[in-house]
Amino acid sequence: MESKAFRIELVGGVARCTMSGPNMNAMGAEMIGPLMEGLRRVLDDPEVRVIVIRGDGGNFSTGADLTIMGEKMEPELLNSTMRRMGELIYELHEGPKPYIAEVDGWAVGGGFGLAMASDITYATERARFYLSFVRLSLVPDFGSAYFLAQRVGVVRAKEIALSARVVEADEALRMGMVNRVMPHEEIGEEVMKLAHRLAGRPPDVLAHTKRFVNAAFKADLRDQLNLEAYVQSLRVVSPEHREDVRKFLEKVSGTGKADGEAGR
Repeated sequence: MESKAFRIELVGGVARCTMSGPNMNAMGAEMIGPLMEGLRRVLDDPEVRVIVIRGDGGNFSTGADLTIMGEKMEPELLNSTMRRMGELIYELHEGPKPYIAEVDGWAVGGGFGLAMASDITYATERARFYLSFVRLSLVPDFGSAYFLAQRVGVVRAKEIALSARVVEADEALRMGMVNRVMPHEEIGEEVMKLAHRLAGRPPDVLAHTKRFVNAAFKADLRDQLNLEAYVQSLRVVSPEHREDVRKFLEKVSGTGKADGEAGR
């Protein structure tokens, strides 16, 4: 069921998901249910090739809605909700579909984790990343500490998590937390250009590429090389590959050299 708090627009194989809830898209009573239902829908939809998650109103998400935390929160309900959300975050990161986070404004707490779970992260010049848990006497959740350490290294991740300081967009870019920083007026168009370019590639190629990169620090190198050989031997006879090669050679023969766009 469609919700105003979590809107999904499917365009050319791209699911553009927008968080639009109260308190700067906080994950409270109005947001968390539609968010989980919507993510499950796009993850399971075979028509969806690429997932984009963004926030409305100049912010990504401020994480947990503090108005329902503290004495008002039931531990059993929180545990159940976090386990369900954890499964979705795992599938976003480890699953076959590329996930792009479009971060404008604040990405705080669970919102920080949702952004860091992405495969590609674009941010605006006014993006602010805030791993705020220690200041609330809580521990990082939604995989935020795990993903942060993968991106910036253990030493930097510990400093950011333990100090609970705000990371501005320019610093986030320098340390590798995000892929690109751009003006907020341009980010929506740039993200969708990238998403549609990815959606135009064979889904199994995207899935295996994502899997290979995710396994870089986990898999045995020999196992990965053997898996690459197996998958590549299947892809090399695919019609998509043969058409891409034909276009590449046609372009090279026309220009006399291969430029940076020839293989795209």
